[in-house]
Amino acid sequence: MSTPKVNWLWLLVIVNIITACTPTTMNVSGKGERNTTQAQAQTVPDYPPMYDVDVKVCGNIIAPLKDGKRCVNQQLRLWGPVEEAKLVRAGISLPSVYSVEHKLAIASKGCYPVYSQPSQQQFYWADSIIQVNRGGTAPTVEVKPTQLSNQQIYELMTSKLSSRTITTFGGVGCEAASSVN
Repeated sequence: MSTPKVNWLWLLVIVNIITACTPTTMNVSGKGERNTTQAQAQTVPDYPPMYDVDVKVCGNIIAPLKDGKRCVNQQLRLWGPVEEAKLVRAGISLPSVYSVEHKLAIASKGCYPVYSQPSQQQFYWADSIIQVNRGGTAPTVEVKPTQLSNQQIYELMTSKLSSRTITTFGGVGCEAASSVN
């Protein structure tokens, strides 16, 4: 008969411990959740502007014909601000060759991840070669930058592997362009 009393006694002790550890006030307004969110947001440092940049080069180039246009699309991740983009002749125009090699240069503060933080605002080479046909009109270069939020930059900086890989910069790419005419 002493066994049931002991079980009730243990149950009473456990209930008292749980009651003692439970806060006596309840937060009905939800301010506690906002304070927690603000505290977490305050731990994220402020980063300089970074952009995902879609670059489209179209026109008199060697590229597959799609929708009546010849275009090359690239995706870059650049420290901002992202300004001008241009095609610069990189090869020699030979009479026996119908195209000339060009490189893409973009004015920014460098590319990520090659530059882990912004560098000097200037032109940087994208790791791409575009063959431009001789004669005809010059190709057009369209740049569409999309600024990343501070939280997105934080996630990029703190993650070991990025979910989105930008392969256009790498190898010999993202070097400062000393002379862009």
